[in-house]
Amino acid sequence: MTLFWLLFGLAVVHGLSVESGTLKESKKLKWAERFRLKATRMSLTSNVVEDYAIWRTKKQSRIDYNNGYVKSIVKNSRDYRFGIKYEIHPEATREQEVNTVCNSMEGDKYDHLTPETILPVVDYFDAVGKETVNDRKCTKFVYVEKDETTDTKSTIWAYYVRKTKTWVPVRFEILEFNSWVGSKDKHEIWDFYDYHKDFSERSVFSLDDFECDNGTSHYRQSEIVTKHLAFIDPEKDAHVDHVFNTFKNTHGRKYNDAKEHALRRAIFKKNMRLIVETNRRNLGYKLSINNFSDKTSDEMNKYMGLMRRPEGKVGNVAFPYAADDIEEIVKDLPKEYDTRLLGYVTNVKNQEDCGSCWTFGTTAAVEGALARINGGRLMSLSNQALVDCTWAFGAFGCDGGTDNAAYDWMMEYGLPTEAEYGPYTNKDGICNIKNMTKTFPIRGYTDVTPLSVGALKVALVNHGPLSVSVHVTYAFGQYSSGIFYDTDCDQTSLNHEVTLVGYGERDGDTFWILKNSWGPSWGIGGYMHISSRDNVCGVATEPTYVVF
Repeated sequence: MTLFWLLFGLAVVHGLSVESGTLKESKKLKWAERFRLKATRMSLTSNVVEDYAIWRTKKQSRIDYNNGYVKSIVKNSRDYRFGIKYEIHPEATREQEVNTVCNSMEGDKYDHLTPETILPVVDYFDAVGKETVNDRKCTKFVYVEKDETTDTKSTIWAYYVRKTKTWVPVRFEILEFNSWVGSKDKHEIWDFYDYHKDFSERSVFSLDDFECDNGTSHYRQSEIVTKHLAFIDPEKDAHVDHVFNTFKNTHGRKYNDAKEHALRRAIFKKNMRLIVETNRRNLGYKLSINNFSDKTSDEMNKYMGLMRRPEGKVGNVAFPYAADDIEEIVKDLPKEYDTRLLGYVTNVKNQEDCGSCWTFGTTAAVEGALARINGGRLMSLSNQALVDCTWAFGAFGCDGGTDNAAYDWMMEYGLPTEAEYGPYTNKDGICNIKNMTKTFPIRGYTDVTPLSVGALKVALVNHGPLSVSVHVTYAFGQYSSGIFYDTDCDQTSLNHEVTLVGYGERDGDTFWILKNSWGPSWGIGGYMHISSRDNVCGVATEPTYVVF
């Protein structure tokens, strides 16, 4: 008996089972070729919970995301020997009618499109014992992997059905830790349920309801693939490498060595996951690959630069509207308002990797206020003057600054035009303000009543554009279009200064129009539409405008 229990213990440790008095190796973990099931994925790193449904055969697959609003169907047949993939999703027109759009992409001899799955690849998993999960007695399988940048531990819980000779998945957990940047890049738990082997292929894989014959056909190098990541799976190395190589060519990236290349690719892959997960959830906005997709958090700080105001520092001109006044004024305001249409906003600029956002938000506010009193004459004023000259007022050039430091300096010295002072250089320079022939000094600046949508609209219509502070998240940096709303934003941790130029309404959702300083290739031509609900990202936390 002692020897028996010793062998039994070894069996559990090494993933073996005891059957009919003899020691036998467990059935090797392998998924069936044909099945349907449902799943819930909970991401502990991105605070996302997503529902899936999948139908799969040897030659076809269909995955429904977000309760079926987004679908991915792959077919292999005589007509498509290398496979064809359909991406089906809803899109709202300008008139807010919702249409179902079907895009497709054919495989080729270099890239076969094969049926997809949401189940993990199990080739290298080892059985380590038994555990009960979701009221099922399961075998537990573990796989640990390490490479230059990432440590990954994956665990599967599944049970074996002797009658059908198939393994049924119950739970999958994956934990990725980036040892280079010291962060947990991925922690997900998948729970699987409603597993069956029988279903009607004709109804499941039919495209009759989606008008895919009238859809758009794409190829591997098209922008919808390489920028917006349609048809892309960030868990497939071939897909990651394809998009990463396109990104490097597009943005002229040349890394120092293989180690940096591996680090950048790991960051890029993390952002790819964020983009794919966000876009298929149909949240009302889209993310895309852009210039920031391989940047570390420290590097992203250089593209911002806002520092917090000194304690107790406020505008020197009081906000002239009481709460009761605001309620009455708001009733007569238009539903949509855009200072760009009035000629109060200059072209989108690019601060690049100089932490000078605080100069762009404040300069834009001055440009608009000056245009208002100059009969609509719009001039581009100098950001570089603020970078060079405001050190004694509490700013630090490309290492960051505050809006009040910029305003205090402008009250004393004024702001010169860009044409006279010289172009923005993306670097700290020598202050040349004393040699300017004309500057535009301001009388002061006003803090708008914080956390008030009504006060912000009144200030914008009567005094805008406004300088506003926001909290930039990973998703904010990858923004592409739509009305942005990110629950990861912290309205008190403000790290970036932008310009509020207007507001609007779409499909029952109201939004602010923000002008950023990351160039016209970011967002919607350099602008963002961000929800005005819940003070998302802190737009209404500390807005200001300029007084002449």
